[in-house]
Amino acid sequence: MRKVLSQLKMQGGELVCKDRSGKFRPLYKKQGSLDGACATYSVIMDLLILGTIYEKDTHIQVEHKSANTKKLFKVFCNDYGMHRGGQTFFKINKMLKESFSKIVNSVHKMTFGEGAVNAIVEEIDAGIPVVMSVANSQFSHAMLAIGYEKEDGQTTKILCLDPSGDYIHGRRRWNAEVAIKNNFKGEYSTILEGKKDDSIVDLEDILIITKN
Repeated sequence: MRKVLSQLKMQGGELVCKDRSGKFRPLYKKQGSLDGACATYSVIMDLLILGTIYEKDTHIQVEHKSANTKKLFKVFCNDYGMHRGGQTFFKINKMLKESFSKIVNSVHKMTFGEGAVNAIVEEIDAGIPVVMSVANSQFSHAMLAIGYEKEDGQTTKILCLDPSGDYIHGRRRWNAEVAIKNNFKGEYSTILEGKKDDSIVDLEDILIITKN
């Protein structure tokens, strides 16, 4: 059994969702080659799915008309720049509360393994995407969980939008998967430059954003 957030559609070969305008707009945001801002890109896609920002707000040269949106992008883009070393979910949560708390509520949950899997599934069942963290001794990485798969009642995969991966192709609405192992470690798989890349990772803390 597979479940993916109903807000996501493939339209003309492009992944779209309804932004704040109520119209379907492109969703996927690709992480830049010079920065480590995977959590920021994941949060921006999250906010688009929630319908709290306009897709045009994400364009680098746009003049933001909403005071709330202006503050959000000032904090995330101007004040903290490219986040070359990445950002912790603790810091990202603080930035959201500082810049966008009138529009959304954000909760940082320190989870691990089974707890992270169960929390992600619970939120997706409620129609809420989840910014999630995976890590091992070589790297840590943030993605946006937008679906899952189950077999015999057990969660077997978390389906994700990976800002560092290749664009979504075909009918799939995700570009990365985390296969759940018996010990609740995950096998993180994404496509980078046309080649599949696999790593064994731990599932760690999550960031849950909901619209006020």
